[in-house]
Amino acid sequence: MTSAFSANDVFVAQCEADYSIAEITTLAHIAPGAKAPTHLFGVVELLHMHLEGNPLIGLGPKNGGYPRRTDLGTRAGKLLVQRWHLSVREGLQWYRSCANGSMTVPSSDPLKPNVVQLSQLGDDPPWPNLVVEVEKFWSYSEFWGNRPGGSRWHRLIPLKAVHITNGWLPADFENARDFFTSEAHVDLLSRSVLLGSCHLRLPNPVFRDLHLHVGSDWQSVTFDLDLHPGQSLDEFELTFWNQRSWGATSVRQMTLEPGMNVLQVPEGVEQVAHAVSCKKRGLLGQSETAGFIGSIGMTMNLISEERRVETPRGSYTVGVTGESQPIQVGTPRPKGALARLAADEGQQRTHKAWAETAFRWFDKDSVAGTQAIRDVIQSASTSVDLLDPYFGRGDLLEFALSTTRHGLPFRVLTSHDFCTSGYDTELKLEHGDALARTLDSVLMQDPRLNIEIKVMPGQKSPVHDRFLIVDGTVWVLGASLNEFGSRGSLLMKLPTSPDYSIREPLAFSVSNNVFNEHWVTSNYMNDWVKKRADSRTGPAVDTFKKRVLSTRNILKDAFRRVREVWDA
Repeated sequence: MTSAFSANDVFVAQCEADYSIAEITTLAHIAPGAKAPTHLFGVVELLHMHLEGNPLIGLGPKNGGYPRRTDLGTRAGKLLVQRWHLSVREGLQWYRSCANGSMTVPSSDPLKPNVVQLSQLGDDPPWPNLVVEVEKFWSYSEFWGNRPGGSRWHRLIPLKAVHITNGWLPADFENARDFFTSEAHVDLLSRSVLLGSCHLRLPNPVFRDLHLHVGSDWQSVTFDLDLHPGQSLDEFELTFWNQRSWGATSVRQMTLEPGMNVLQVPEGVEQVAHAVSCKKRGLLGQSETAGFIGSIGMTMNLISEERRVETPRGSYTVGVTGESQPIQVGTPRPKGALARLAADEGQQRTHKAWAETAFRWFDKDSVAGTQAIRDVIQSASTSVDLLDPYFGRGDLLEFALSTTRHGLPFRVLTSHDFCTSGYDTELKLEHGDALARTLDSVLMQDPRLNIEIKVMPGQKSPVHDRFLIVDGTVWVLGASLNEFGSRGSLLMKLPTSPDYSIREPLAFSVSNNVFNEHWVTSNYMNDWVKKRADSRTGPAVDTFKKRVLSTRNILKDAFRRVREVWDA
């Protein structure tokens, strides 16, 4: 059995044979008042002679080189980026020193480099194994220059999350994101696992691409390797598998030779995938399952006129199609059993996706609708948030008391519009007063209840829809609780939103963007009741009463004088 030490030596020797230089990039953060930087991100990229390196490495900051920095201000601190070159062996040694807890970064004084302490990092996969890139890691662009043929990776991931954004404002996040994407072509704040990580990248050292062509009879596939200049095929093996709509038909292997390599597929080519491996380097490339396009059919709709529509709020125009023109490119394959199976598989996937989306419809059955909402609430283990602009006293008793855990936080948002729009027939109080009195009563009866109610301001509720948020899962209610199910009402669970802590502007969250935003601007029930009571007895009301009394006295005096005249 080969020892770990000898396996590392073999790996390093092969890297020195394949590559000519190691290009290293590090990103760091200096918090306000901190003396030592916090490591954020590191990459060791091995380059061979046919790959473009960063031409600015070796230049100073004044000449557009490195290190570079940006000041985010007194709240967020500073961000730094450093880039430099090492030999292949030194680059690999530097990378393994990161696994042992520290990294050395060049400074302005070559005799005093910075030594940065790292958090505990975990290997993936175990060293010196590598992972072949199937989906590109850099979502914006390549790290630097063109890297054809795919890459192999090794990663060092922090075992505990690295936090640098405490106290940051949205502008700080945006400024940091701009710096990261411009300097490293990756948004570190979008993936918390990246903060504090290190990566080893090995671009494909042998070939630029593997071209695939399907035969005209759809029973063969031709493979052609586009090699880097000066490279030759050295015991390269291709593994190929053919996939139909409901399973694989075959897995084949062949040795790749210079020029065209034809693989026969007598059962017919459908969805295919392949992998290329080398005896010395292991797996070098892998593809996802994909099909070949034999024909494309489409319909072109020609807009022949425009319809102009006038509305009370303005006008708009609509392009109207008078005729459609079908277009067919290529020769469609004859329909057979596979086409029916593929259509059936598509329907099965649709049904599966539909089943995973919790969806229930209630019509003329308020009992079933009420119980369904109670079931959702009773499943809560950490928290319940409810936004219903028409939440009243009856809803408090029907739903907020249905939790199954003592002390479970239950927050409710109702509206000023509803609380002032009518009276509770049983308590003979305005809706808001009745809700407040009932809340005080149930909390006195069971102090273990943890129910908070706030009233959203405004003569009209700022939110029209109703949401029930249980343990972070959002349910959409098609009607208010007090009428749910009595008429056609929808109860539907939304997909889980991405983690809001990354401050990703595209990651809309009902919990944060709707409920929490209105929670912080709304009034607690008791405070709202006091303000409401003050509005009934405040200066404006007193002035009105004075005017009524004054008018009444004037009328009394007028009647008295009329009577005096009459008597005379």
